Amino acid sequence: MSMIIDRLLRFAAGAVIVLAAWTAILAGLAFAMPPGTPLAVFAPGHALETVAQAHGSFEAFGQSIAVTRSPEAGFAGRLYGAGALLVIDARIVMSCRELFAKT
Repeated sequence: MSMIIDRLLRFAAGAVIVLAAWTAILAGLAFAMPPGTPLAVFAPGHALETVAQAHGSFEAFGQSIAVTRSPEAGFAGRLYGAGALLVIDARIVMSCRELFAKT
């Protein structure tokens, strides 16, 4: 039984490391996006305020996630400075949304 638990714990630890690395890569790519690229902003409870404070335009929004864009360089940094927890390319979020909407 202990061997099974050890394997499960190693698998879970590996999965967490892979997901954390993937999230870090996606977050880093937001800084490399050209101005005007839509970005998804995760800021639980205050996504709209975060986008407004960073001077972005609203494309779509919810309470915790907003899709926004700005023609100015450095937008991802301004979003993080305004309180965003995660900023990624919005096309990734939208493609996942479409994928799960079909199932």
